[in-house]
Amino acid sequence: MRFAFLCLSLTACLAGTHPCLAADFEADAKVWSEQHASNLEDAAKLSAEGYPTDGNQILLTLAEEDGGPVAAFVIANALYGSDPASSYRLHLRAQSALPDEPAVALGVALEQHRRGEYAAASANYRRVLATGKLAHFSALLADCLVRTGQLKAAVAAWNRADPVRHHTEVDYAICAVYGPLLPTQRRGDLIAQIEKGDLTKLTNLILLDLAFDTDWWNAKIYEDGLNRDLKRAAELLGRKDARYVALALYAKLTRATEKKASDIQKALQDAKLVIGPGAELPADSQVARALCELAVTAKLITPAELWAAYETPLRARVESQDRDALHLLCWLAAANRNPVLTDLDRQGWEEWNDPAFASSYLVDLFREKKVTSPRDSQLLAAMAIAPDNATLCNLRIALAGDDVTNDFIVDAIKAEFRKLSFGETQRDSSRLNNLFDVLGKRL
Repeated sequence: MRFAFLCLSLTACLAGTHPCLAADFEADAKVWSEQHASNLEDAAKLSAEGYPTDGNQILLTLAEEDGGPVAAFVIANALYGSDPASSYRLHLRAQSALPDEPAVALGVALEQHRRGEYAAASANYRRVLATGKLAHFSALLADCLVRTGQLKAAVAAWNRADPVRHHTEVDYAICAVYGPLLPTQRRGDLIAQIEKGDLTKLTNLILLDLAFDTDWWNAKIYEDGLNRDLKRAAELLGRKDARYVALALYAKLTRATEKKASDIQKALQDAKLVIGPGAELPADSQVARALCELAVTAKLITPAELWAAYETPLRARVESQDRDALHLLCWLAAANRNPVLTDLDRQGWEEWNDPAFASSYLVDLFREKKVTSPRDSQLLAAMAIAPDNATLCNLRIALAGDDVTNDFIVDAIKAEFRKLSFGETQRDSSRLNNLFDVLGKRL
């Protein structure tokens, strides 16, 4: 969805909706796509079936056989969310032949931005913005300018994007640079690992099918993929295998259109998982957390009751280097307002150097008033491993108070671009807009 929204996907670029496409170039791109529709469809089919690399190869072969800039542009767009190295190369090829085409400049700008080539990306964003259209991409220019130290110009570029009025366009543009690869590609990567013998990835595969996220806001159940992958798991593990039973149960409960508490209760008790006499947690701690969250949401059990029942076995899992078990313990402790959370977060930071635990630990200390300075040694140590962590950057600003520096604000802006913080209901650029406002007034 995010690429269609940005007018960067095939459908948007070639359906007459791309405001940057020159008429002749748009017509050429549309004709080329129609002529090669069967190749594009074959590639899409392979990707949907779990073999995106094979689908990508069809397009790459087509691009080499054609050799022209139109083919390079169209195929680069198609590969942007799945094969960044190839899409980058093809976008550059298209721009080499068509240096004055704004649509190509936009594709190249996004590629360069994603790779950290900020000065080059800035030049291409300016080519796009010079058309007087797609002003929301000025927000991405602002990010590049911040990262090259041009702060006043960055504030001006951000304001030209009109981020309050066009917040949706701005948010999706940011996600296009910093968001994840397409879920079809991630699913294909997991399948490839499974086919090489790593059956632990079956859990990640099923969980991805159940939350097939195309960007930071939109996820759905990928029914066709889920059916194939449950069958795959049954064949590889066996239908009576405890790992398969737990995965299949979670899939069944998640995809149910009506999630009645009584149905969830019966299903968990019949499987002797999480709740009921003789119940245990699934051996895979990711699935264990998923089922625990389901049971708590259905009000079948409280986090305090889960803590009492499973603290000891979960701690044993942590001792055997199960990081997901520690995440589950932390979730239970946080939901139960258990003061042991601070020690658990510290353990996760020290043992795994994990930014998630590090940021949570510093927030714990802040709440306990054990961190009072923006130059606290523990805060600086955490930021050394996670300089783009928005929680840590915002915590440092809060600790600085009236002594906040421009550098603190700039670091927070960079972190926000990496992954927008939650606003009132979802991730949005409201915090980023506030930071730019503060920076602009200071400058």
